[in-house]
Amino acid sequence: MIKLKVSKEEAEKDLKYVKHEKFRKAIVRNWIVDEEGAIDGRSVCWLYCWGKTGLNSPDAAMAARRVFDDIFNVSFERFDAKVNHEWARNARQLHMDRKEVEAELERLLG
Repeated sequence: MIKLKVSKEEAEKDLKYVKHEKFRKAIVRNWIVDEEGAIDGRSVCWLYCWGKTGLNSPDAAMAARRVFDDIFNVSFERFDAKVNHEWARNARQLHMDRKEVEAELERLLG
């Protein structure tokens, strides 16, 4: 499964490098890391989607891709090659079941 390669605190600090107001406001709702430092797969999908589109901001997209590479044990490039963007858009929704999203990510990333 996808894991943080930095501390939870470092990852949260790195997210602030994305200089986009909507991104920063969405961190509170979409960035979920449990007490043991395990990242919610829906949060991975959320950051990936920002890396894909940047909400029409190329700078935000580039910053999100850089953060993705800096904090996860899977590169943005590899994730992008294996995970369909449309699937990730649906999976990032918090009403989706965390375990189902993570199981599918495990399957896709092998």
